[in-house]
Amino acid sequence: MTTLGIVHTVISVAAIAVAAVSLLKDKFILPQSSLGKTYSILNALACISSFWLSKAGGFNPGHAIGILILVLIAVAYLLNSKTFSQAKFIVVFCMSFSLFLSFVPAVNETLTRIPIGHPLAANADAAIIKQTVLLLFVMFVGGFIFQFRKLRKEGK
Repeated sequence: MTTLGIVHTVISVAAIAVAAVSLLKDKFILPQSSLGKTYSILNALACISSFWLSKAGGFNPGHAIGILILVLIAVAYLLNSKTFSQAKFIVVFCMSFSLFLSFVPAVNETLTRIPIGHPLAANADAAIIKQTVLLLFVMFVGGFIFQFRKLRKEGK
């Protein structure tokens, strides 16, 4: 791995760790909280740094995911101060979906590199990658349903 690749990985893992703490503590990743702000900054830095990383060269699906994550975080921040009834739901969805999307390239990169010399997946189309992403998606949907119900119950 290059120096940029290592820095990108450290930032990405830190963003996911902060998101996990936020979800455990608050049940949400909220842009106005210190954890939400830290997650957003780290995730934005991870996305931006990913634009200079590419095994295949040129624009790839990982770059598209990075752009989508940046858009989701921006939408969450733009709507965070809005008072219309659905704004909080959209904010929570955007932040949670940005976390899910962060795992897609993380799973791909990890499973195609580890263990060194004999990675678990030969390429991004490997069944283990698809199954892992599907499991994470199911967890995202379940988590968002939990968050949605919690928001409705709290009347937020």
